[in-house]
Amino acid sequence: MRLKQLLGVGLAVVFFTALAAADSQLTDISVQGKGNAATVIIRTNGALIHNEYRPVDNLLLVDFPETDIGTLDSSTHTVNVPGITSYQVHSYKAANGSQIARVELTLVSHASVRLTNESNAVLVSVSTDSQAAPSVAKTPETAAPAFAHASVLKPSAISASTQIVQVRGISVVRGHDGTNVEIRVSRALTPKILTLKSPDRLVIDLLNALPVSRPHNIPVHAADVNMVRMSQYQAEPPTTRVVLDLRAPQDFQLATLNDKLIVKLRPLASRGMALAVAGTTGTLSAPANVTSIPKPIVTGTSAAAKMRAQDFVVVQPQYHEVTRKQEAQQDQTAAERASEAAKILGAAPQVEIPLSTGPTHADIKPQVLQAAMMQAGQQSAGSAQAINAASATANCNTGRYTGEPISVNLKDVDLKDFFRLIHEISGLNVVLDPGVSGALTIVLDDVPWDQALAIVLQNNSLQCQLNGNVLRIALPDTLRREADAFRATQEAQALAVDRVTVTRYLSYATARTIVPTLKAFLSKRGDIIADDRTNSLIVQDIPSVIPGLDRLVKELDRKTQQVEIEARVVAANRSFARDIGAQVGFGTGNRVSAVGGAGVVGTSPLQAPGVTAPKYIIIGSSQIPLFSNFPAVGASTGLSFINATNNYRLDVILTAAEDRGLIKILSRPRVVTQNNIQALVRQGVRIPVVTAAQLGGPPTTTYVDAFLRLQVQPQITSENTIFLNVDVENTTPNFGQQVAGNPELITQQATTQVLVSDGGTVVIGGVIQTTDNISRQQVPLLGDVPILGNLFKRKAVSTSTQELIFFITPRIIQS
Repeated sequence: MRLKQLLGVGLAVVFFTALAAADSQLTDISVQGKGNAATVIIRTNGALIHNEYRPVDNLLLVDFPETDIGTLDSSTHTVNVPGITSYQVHSYKAANGSQIARVELTLVSHASVRLTNESNAVLVSVSTDSQAAPSVAKTPETAAPAFAHASVLKPSAISASTQIVQVRGISVVRGHDGTNVEIRVSRALTPKILTLKSPDRLVIDLLNALPVSRPHNIPVHAADVNMVRMSQYQAEPPTTRVVLDLRAPQDFQLATLNDKLIVKLRPLASRGMALAVAGTTGTLSAPANVTSIPKPIVTGTSAAAKMRAQDFVVVQPQYHEVTRKQEAQQDQTAAERASEAAKILGAAPQVEIPLSTGPTHADIKPQVLQAAMMQAGQQSAGSAQAINAASATANCNTGRYTGEPISVNLKDVDLKDFFRLIHEISGLNVVLDPGVSGALTIVLDDVPWDQALAIVLQNNSLQCQLNGNVLRIALPDTLRREADAFRATQEAQALAVDRVTVTRYLSYATARTIVPTLKAFLSKRGDIIADDRTNSLIVQDIPSVIPGLDRLVKELDRKTQQVEIEARVVAANRSFARDIGAQVGFGTGNRVSAVGGAGVVGTSPLQAPGVTAPKYIIIGSSQIPLFSNFPAVGASTGLSFINATNNYRLDVILTAAEDRGLIKILSRPRVVTQNNIQALVRQGVRIPVVTAAQLGGPPTTTYVDAFLRLQVQPQITSENTIFLNVDVENTTPNFGQQVAGNPELITQQATTQVLVSDGGTVVIGGVIQTTDNISRQQVPLLGDVPILGNLFKRKAVSTSTQELIFFITPRIIQS
């Protein structure tokens, strides 16, 4: 059983080892020839990662990281095709211990090489056409003729093409006299060189270029270079940055050969020899150079030195092929860079620029800051160009920061030196007010330079002004005094001119009503008068005020919209009254006594000819006094009864009245008024009120209004709705209640503000007033006797109902 387990484990190990090997092996190499060209097809079963080198003219090296040669023969294979004489496959280990498969192609002289990728294969196309430009640079002695024709890198040599340059790879070659860094690109371009210190670094920015691979580092661990790093620096404009981490300050030469940039590092002691060999040299500007590294040297020729393949130690990166497409952008001059910085400060763009993957580090010590910036200023002064400054001065702090990220580490540095650093980074011309002073301690990592500037200004209570590409920094009090003085000067100059007099005639507005509004827009020397006869304005002021005043008058003198207001008034009054009364008189007596009513109550209106009443209770000829006198007021029905003998008499009078009333009043007034103008509709009577004579004078008569009044003020809104300010009042006289002969006034009023749509109807009122009145007069005790008690009392019942409703419908009159 244990033997089976060991056998299974062994087979699994063998299987996974073979599988791992199969995932990263070269599987086949084939060579094909056609005409004056040949194609070498290298196939692999793993990731298609390769780096190519051409250390000499007749040798091409193609390395596959983390790949084994598998079952391929490592002997030299001679081929008979144009451009290639033989090839060989072998493997070696890199410094990190990984396996590398290498294919060596022996070429004929001046052969042109081009590499392309296909599915799991690399195609190496070799052509013997002498007109074709080689795609891999030649650095040894056999490449000297190509160096002789290479152009010197200058800013003016930037191509106007908008095509993105592809950075295809980077390699490091260590020789006896120094280290060469080769950058392979798709076409020639102009780099920017930046030297930094603490630690020592050489930064190469490739504008309008994007790497085809992901960011990667190449550990070199040489005496002059510790590491080489490459990554995309920023997206707009697309820039690739290559950083060489130096162990000590180095002289360098930069040359271009077709699609390759070659950076040659040499010790400082060999600088004189390099100058003697180079022949023609130039100086590259270093906008943010704050170190004491000597000026870089750009060579146009190369010294002939015999070099063999075994003299080089190649350190290759490991990365995957990636294709990126970006819009192209040309390189910038110093003036263009200053103009772009002015745009960043003056008006922040709408598109955010992401932070770069390789920020500019400037770890600066106070003791070397001033000298370093003086040197950087001398280097960039020769290439600076003037920019047309804008006539207006704008605030430079917009609140949005899109400048290039920087990293600074400063301690107790003079503010003036920091602003000089801002000049070197942005390209702006910086002018400091004499009152600006102080020290600065700041540590920032990957912060846009315009944000760093804003932080320092805020921390030191300073403000800035941007005029074109000139950045002025001063104290707030200084800028405030200058602004006040400038404003006062402008006002004084404006007021110093002669006044002019103009007349403006109005069509719709009333001149007198708009004069107070226009006076607020006159100058101190201006005056305005309204002429009511011609409805015109007479204006006297300086000429600069007249155009603005004319525009305002044109806006105010406009035809006003009108509103038609239709009102329907409904008034309804209902009344009911009933009055029932009785009068009773009686009398009886003899010669000794008599009983009957009292004369103070009243006498019976009944007369009965021929009827003899008791002689002791007769008043007048035949009337007897009443016992109870409760007749109906305004009786419309009556019944009388008399019963009389020689000893007694009884008179009974029953009266009754009933009244019903119904009044309906319907009025439909209509009025048209202008917007925001009050309209009034009223209807009723004027009641005279007489006041008694005083101090011997005659009586006076005053008329009091008893009207039904509707007062409306419309306001047309921007949405074509109508805002109504409504006041409704109904005043009626009450002649039933009078004071000194003058009737009381009964008033009903409603005031409201309501929003109505055009043509809509609003209802106001609808309050019903009901009055119930019951009046009873009776003889005590007798009036409470059921049925019979009705003869000894009077009962009056009255009920009234009043209702008033307003229906208001506004309509906008379309002109």
